[in-house]
Amino acid sequence: MSVFLILTLMTTISFTLPPAVFAAGEEEAAAETTENTEAEGSGEAAEAAPAQGDEAAAPESDAANTGNDAAADKAAASDKAAAGNEIDEELEDDTSSDPLDTGLRRQTTVPEVSADAYIVMSGSTSEVISEKHSDRKLSPGKITMLMTAMVVIDNMYNDSELKNTVGITEDFESIGRSFKAGDTVTVGDLLSAMLVGGSGQAAEALASYSASSREIFIKEMNSKAMELGLMDTQFNNPAGFYSTQNYSTAHDCAVIAQTAQRYQLIKDAFNKRSVTVSVANPDGDRKVNFNSTNPLLVGKKPSELYNLIRGGIQSYLPDPVDATQYAGIATSDDMQLIVVMLDADEDTIAHEAKALLEYGDLKVTRSVIVKAGKRVGRARVRGGSRVFVNAYTETKGFAYVPPEGSPDLVTTEVVMYDDLTAPLSEGAKVGEFRIYVADELKGTVDLITKKNIPKGWWPSRYYISNLVTIIIGIILLLILLLVLRILYVRKRRARIRAERRQRRISELAMQQLAAEEDRRRRNWENRTTPVYADTKNLRTSDLREQARKETRREELIAEAAKTGVSARTIMKKAARDEKKKEAAREKANKTIQ
Repeated sequence: MSVFLILTLMTTISFTLPPAVFAAGEEEAAAETTENTEAEGSGEAAEAAPAQGDEAAAPESDAANTGNDAAADKAAASDKAAAGNEIDEELEDDTSSDPLDTGLRRQTTVPEVSADAYIVMSGSTSEVISEKHSDRKLSPGKITMLMTAMVVIDNMYNDSELKNTVGITEDFESIGRSFKAGDTVTVGDLLSAMLVGGSGQAAEALASYSASSREIFIKEMNSKAMELGLMDTQFNNPAGFYSTQNYSTAHDCAVIAQTAQRYQLIKDAFNKRSVTVSVANPDGDRKVNFNSTNPLLVGKKPSELYNLIRGGIQSYLPDPVDATQYAGIATSDDMQLIVVMLDADEDTIAHEAKALLEYGDLKVTRSVIVKAGKRVGRARVRGGSRVFVNAYTETKGFAYVPPEGSPDLVTTEVVMYDDLTAPLSEGAKVGEFRIYVADELKGTVDLITKKNIPKGWWPSRYYISNLVTIIIGIILLLILLLVLRILYVRKRRARIRAERRQRRISELAMQQLAAEEDRRRRNWENRTTPVYADTKNLRTSDLREQARKETRREELIAEAAKTGVSARTIMKKAARDEKKKEAAREKANKTIQ
């Protein structure tokens, strides 16, 4: 009975105590289950990291508890502890009722932030989820470097320019301490130093390289802004230094960040924690390391880190007042979220940006237009073993139509790059799947290849793949063999016809010879010499002459069979020659006499 009374008393106390007291009493149990409580009255959302193991979860819980104590003191000083308790109760109810909750505390209400202007926008659909003074003109700080990077890449002939070197002058040396006068750095390393480490020296050096003068480069930056429809943006330097002539708005900065993500080089560099740059100098080469300025990626406190962050840049402007500018990009279930905060508190900007991204992730509209991994066309590759490669959507594609709009306003377009050159690695970007709402571009999805495309043979320069080259070679070989066969057959037939003609001539000659021999035997031939009835009475000289003529006849017949000329013709010619010789002899005898 006593045990029952004790349990009843404990249950009654647990239900009657305020939520803040109950949470404090159960602090140790909450640490074991890796659940973090929000700061009272601050509106910040702390993120648990169960995937990092017990070693990562424990420090985060400690940081969250420390934040709770500090926030509680601040809430007590401002007499807002009651409001904070109500928010905590609401968040606890939402978290417990979410069947998909993994321990992350989601921000269900718009968090209060210190920034003078901010915006939370979907980079996939351009939907504005939350904003405050997003059209107020303020200094963009190092967010300017995103525009600088885009203009530099637009001015490049091809990626081979990334290996070109840029010299550091004394003017650039005075801007920072990373590079010295006389240094030479490649264009690719300068882009990395600017996008990852926010190097103003790199920004100014790239501007001098990309255009004939700094003024022309700045005009190109402003032209790019006009092309993107940024009517409230103006630049007067490539590094984002404070100036009354260098201004933008939170909305325009979000569009700049959204557009910059379409450049693969910027997208890759924006998400790096650090980068090491090689610097050449006559006094000796060296390495310079640049760490990311994004606190949600490399924050000093575990509570500042955000595992969905995919890039960001932060800058501090001491003039005219202390202010911090930040632009960050996160991705959740293929939905891209962009947060821009201008003139915010440096100490709290990381927690505030994280809270805004969590709120945006909860409130963003997810209307899927195209699924990830869908084949939407083929891209043409020059110099590759294959000329055409299938293009697939890298992520899901979303569209947002305002409530007053119609779904029929959504249209899509597949755009393939026409300057693709092998080799291409798996996952390389080959085009874009563009989503329009009312004929206005609102989002893009990268199109990638799922196969490696190595360099092809020489004909691939003219978009002839290796397979087609083999087929053409086989066809040409077959044509060559056919031509040779035709020539051989023609030659063989000509030889056969010549042999047949020769045999026919021989046969005719033999037939004619036989006929003549038969006529001779039958004495049908007219003779010029007297015919002796009795050959026994012939003189010896006459017999020798007759034998000589018979031998000569046989020789002539053989010659006729060999040359293919008629035997009669040869015999007539021989008779004429014989007559000429006889006439010559008689003439000679008369002369002697």
